[in-house]
Amino acid sequence: MTNRRLFGRVPEPVVCAVLLAGFVAGCGHDAAERDYIAALRGEEEGMSRQEQIALIDRAIAHAPRRAWYYETRAVYYIDLKQFERAMADLDRDIELQPRPYAYFLRGLASCQAGEIERSLADFDTAIARQPINHQFYRGRSLARAATGNVVGALEDAEHLVKNVPQQAESWHARGVALALLGRDVDALADFDHAARLRPELAYVVESRLRSLERLGEVDRAQADRAALEKLRYEQSGCAMCLDPFRY
Repeated sequence: MTNRRLFGRVPEPVVCAVLLAGFVAGCGHDAAERDYIAALRGEEEGMSRQEQIALIDRAIAHAPRRAWYYETRAVYYIDLKQFERAMADLDRDIELQPRPYAYFLRGLASCQAGEIERSLADFDTAIARQPINHQFYRGRSLARAATGNVVGALEDAEHLVKNVPQQAESWHARGVALALLGRDVDALADFDHAARLRPELAYVVESRLRSLERLGEVDRAQADRAALEKLRYEQSGCAMCLDPFRY
């Protein structure tokens, strides 16, 4: 039976890879897999990111061609905001196993590092290779919006609202695109819906605040400023609540 908590913060493709590797290598009994599984268990055992990275370093030394080791270490580097190291690991991950998700993850890392233009090719590749994976459109919609491709951003966001309307991130992405088109009233409706679905997402409130300010909604804007300050404090340990590019 899979211990879901063990893999709580590791991307799903990494979980699948490690389970497969464990089966092939006798349930992870080779030295590399022992170190890798120990790193994953660090989530439950209070390890620091540096300690987890040290374990994956050892796993890579034993088995340097297992792509998922680099992918997991990249996620840990992203947590530490060490983006150059994360990108190097993701480059190696893609070199070894060019899966759509790896391109998507590298696109997200580029956005978090402030290199949003660079992310677009990776999002395009991920979507071209796996167009039914809706999460890929979330990253590209926001990246397109940030780089001025408002029509493309709205197109991706409409895809999200149509296919995964149960996710707050879909409505947030469309709200961002609508706001850039000057349709702040429509954007507010989307931001409100996103906030009802996921009230812990600080970036939704931040986006809504900007629209409220442009519309001159003084009282609501003031309330959102206070709510945003509170959320940033309460969710300070939740990177995915603060940054829409941190999935």
